[in-house]
Amino acid sequence: MKKRQRSLSLALVLIMSLALVLTGCGAPAKPAASSPAQSSQTPATSQPTESPKEPVELTFYCVGDSQPDMQKICDAATEYLKDKLNVKIKAETFGWGDTYTPKINPMLSSGQPVDIVFTSNWAANYRVNANAGYFTDLTPYLQNSPIREIVGDDFLSGSAINGKNYAVPCNKEKVHNWGFLLKQDLVVKYNIDVSKIKKMEDLEPYFETIKANEPGVTPLLNVQMEGPFKLLDWDNISDDDIPGALYPDNRNNTIINQFEAPESVALYRKMRDYYNKGWIHPDAATQDNFSEEMKTGKYFAVVQSLKPGKDAEMKASTNIDWVQVDITVPVMSNRETTGAMLAIPVGSEHPDLAFKFIELLYTDKYLKNLFVYGIENEHYVKVSDNVIKLTDNTGYRAGNGWRFGDQFLDYLLENEAPDKWEQFKAYNAKGIPLNSLGFAFDATNVETEIGALKNVVQKYYKQLFLGTADTDSTLSSFSSEMKAAGVDDVIAEMQKQYDDWRKTVGK
Repeated sequence: MKKRQRSLSLALVLIMSLALVLTGCGAPAKPAASSPAQSSQTPATSQPTESPKEPVELTFYCVGDSQPDMQKICDAATEYLKDKLNVKIKAETFGWGDTYTPKINPMLSSGQPVDIVFTSNWAANYRVNANAGYFTDLTPYLQNSPIREIVGDDFLSGSAINGKNYAVPCNKEKVHNWGFLLKQDLVVKYNIDVSKIKKMEDLEPYFETIKANEPGVTPLLNVQMEGPFKLLDWDNISDDDIPGALYPDNRNNTIINQFEAPESVALYRKMRDYYNKGWIHPDAATQDNFSEEMKTGKYFAVVQSLKPGKDAEMKASTNIDWVQVDITVPVMSNRETTGAMLAIPVGSEHPDLAFKFIELLYTDKYLKNLFVYGIENEHYVKVSDNVIKLTDNTGYRAGNGWRFGDQFLDYLLENEAPDKWEQFKAYNAKGIPLNSLGFAFDATNVETEIGALKNVVQKYYKQLFLGTADTDSTLSSFSSEMKAAGVDDVIAEMQKQYDDWRKTVGK
């Protein structure tokens, strides 16, 4: 009997030892869908480790248009970082919003060893993925990092979840407003005085002129949720496709269903009128890439989130000259604090090096501009120390420096104002802080309803936003299905949490 017991004990030891070996060699496990407060992924130190003796690969996935010369940029970054980090950079872009998210979210949920990802409130949703436990807590890293002073405590605290930062906000404009970019050649051709354009309706005579006299040019670009609906600038409590918003002028603290608001209904009717007049592309409902459509040069007016020099900035990525027309007033909202961020997934095998790379995007002018504008004398040439001219080589036209790091490190294009960054600071200073600034909605209690409402909004919004279907009948069906999906319960939960938060912060 004792011999049998010893044999069993030996067998158990062997099994346990084998299990430990297999565990050490296995692929990274899928991160648990726990709340950030319960996450065990917090790094042990806020200081990056020493550079590895052998180069390790860092993967960096960002939102944006695919670039033919991206491998050249990665090779240049790898060479530049050889003595700094000794890493091999693998970077890739996956398109905008609706293209990027389906690529990134499965990587995060499966725990793939990805090192750095772009996240925001509109792509690879920051709060959703952080709450699911997919992002590393960067709070310890940020304690002694220069990023804290560069970005500012207002942005860091505004993007924190329960006091912890699971991504680093990019240093850019801290307020936003909406308006139009108008194709410059047509503005000149038809002698348009843009100073007199104060609302969308002021453009209607020009829409009619463009339609009648410019074959092949559509007066207004309207694709998915990128169009005139943005001019209403709802202060959304959750995602853009979830009912629940405040008015953007601090008139009250009552959360409403923005999709049924009188202002929205009036815009649906106007879009239906525009569509019937041919001012919106007949295939608008099937178009899914706003950025690519914008590059075609076949549209006169494009709704954009604006800031100083947005027209010049967009020339870099579209190769089209634009004229900027501001419509709404600048406001500071949660949209800015989580509008563009960099996170380190918990699946990363090199979080210390990943953070050091992120940190360099805030402190190293060469590295930042390498990823924004490409390689000097190949993709651009210097006009002066801080001003560049793009070459005819379109192999790298990434632009959009707001997507990562400190945008204030970016070179100025020769067509940009010399005081662009001073204008940014003045622009940031005049933004009106919205009442909800700092509020974060927790959807846990209404997850089922949220999922159902997303499906309903995705089913109907194009027809209303783009004007491709009858407004009244479509809105009636839309409202009925939102009701059945639990919209009243969701808005009630939002209001309760918002009211409790206001009491807590003394608002």
